[in-house]
Amino acid sequence: MKKEKEKDPPKRACDVLNWDYLVEIAEKAQGQRKTLDAGLKDFAYDFTSTADEDVRDEMLKNILKNGTDNTSRTAAEEFIKNAAIRFRCERKLLREFAREAGVRLLPDWMA
Repeated sequence: MKKEKEKDPPKRACDVLNWDYLVEIAEKAQGQRKTLDAGLKDFAYDFTSTADEDVRDEMLKNILKNGTDNTSRTAAEEFIKNAAIRFRCERKLLREFAREAGVRLLPDWMA
């Protein structure tokens, strides 16, 4: 009887994103966020202010799903690439997290 291949545990958002960078840019927005940079700073503040790993996972999943829902796989890849640049994290890890969250992406060999 063959042993089933053991799956790696799901990725956690805090292991995917660049924690040090998020702490560095974290800033609570005053009023409405009007720019991407203000939104990222507010996200970083909220992300680094909670100790609940599940909440952090949901926060990142929501950004990835909102940015990629109803788009092509190619557009989703572009969003992931840009998010990795903005968050200063490894694209490969962000892709894996996104895929686990249900984001439709190109096969690895095409990305």
